[in-house]
Amino acid sequence: MNISIKSHHGFLKLLIITLIFFSISRQNVVELSFLSYFNHVFTLICLVLFLCVCVYKPVNRSFITLFSCLMLYSIWMVYSNNLPIINIFQTVITLKFLFVFFVIAYGLKPDKAELLLSFTKLMIIMLAISIIFVFLDYAIPNVLFSLAKDGRGINGITPGSFFSSRVLFSEFLLLTSVLLLSLEYNTTTKKYLFLKPNLYWLILLISFILMVLTFSRKELLLLLLSYVTTVLFKSRGTKRLISIVAIAILSPVLLLLFWVMAGGSIQANFNEGYVRYKIFYHAFDIFQAYFPFGSGPGTYGTLFSKFYTEVYSVFNVDRAIIGYGEKIEGPIFDLFFVSLIAEYGLGFIFVIYFILQPFFVRKNPLMNSYVNINLLRFNLALMLIVVGFMVPIMGNIIGLLLYFLLGILTYHPKIKTSEKYV
Repeated sequence: MNISIKSHHGFLKLLIITLIFFSISRQNVVELSFLSYFNHVFTLICLVLFLCVCVYKPVNRSFITLFSCLMLYSIWMVYSNNLPIINIFQTVITLKFLFVFFVIAYGLKPDKAELLLSFTKLMIIMLAISIIFVFLDYAIPNVLFSLAKDGRGINGITPGSFFSSRVLFSEFLLLTSVLLLSLEYNTTTKKYLFLKPNLYWLILLISFILMVLTFSRKELLLLLLSYVTTVLFKSRGTKRLISIVAIAILSPVLLLLFWVMAGGSIQANFNEGYVRYKIFYHAFDIFQAYFPFGSGPGTYGTLFSKFYTEVYSVFNVDRAIIGYGEKIEGPIFDLFFVSLIAEYGLGFIFVIYFILQPFFVRKNPLMNSYVNINLLRFNLALMLIVVGFMVPIMGNIIGLLLYFLLGILTYHPKIKTSEKYV
């Protein structure tokens, strides 16, 4: 495979390799877990290119200034709280997918329309392959890939496909559905991008069925909301009015069906023994104790906090959150945005600014005939925020795909000596 990091398609091929390695690392037959670290190589390449673009191209000074201020803020917190100096890198890790977005959006030769086509094909191919592994999850559970052990699903089985994770698989299904729902119908070719209507709706149906099988409550609810927002975004005039009335009538019915499916497990989780409740509880204790600046990067619920446990001992953080060893990453990473509040205090606002910036930059007008960018950005933002409050999407493989897609949607100006972007 010929890979050149001078073009978007070179990065797409590198992304494919990252996904393949990640999937192989999750299988049970042979111990190859080290391959999962290849996604760090991908983001490291993007970080290096980001720095090169900052040096050789006229990046907007305000962006560089704000980013520098955030890094100085992190350095000051590390110094004032007497933290290990290595914890400074937690801020870079927290924002690592921003560098992926930057490179895809601005740093390479702009061939975005073709890249959108290739990316959509990749997602559909992954969906098709996932069907095989879902079947194997039911036929020979825990042989190829481990299943979730949370008691949900049919006979206790909730498929994780080649992700070996019910959560990652449901997030992938949500991301794929959101992308497809945003595609515009071309009246000339009579296709959605490259998909004929029958195939297009079949793929959406398959994705919905697989989502139901995962028994992932928040992702299923977000998918239903995505269908609602799609109808509202794409309908016009009388059709929009009819759509609003229909949604108003059907919403209580859909919510009732959702509650019948998931209400019992939701109620069971709302108690003081629920690990996410404990994460919330301790996070706001830490926030109040270290107000207004926070306990510092890498001190609670993030990667480097596994190697720095002083906050956990001081606040008597439950072992269900900490995990039982350095190799166990478990619930400690569950509530990403809540962890940021504890670590950065009011500086959380600046971190969120960078995380959400790709949703508000200038959109690529060349994409308008292929995809409804406003709709796609809205649903992706909803997905990132809601899922990010429950699981660490900013650190997993789905977050990587999401920010890669956001880069495709972003306007790439013709680079001139006097021109600024970002």
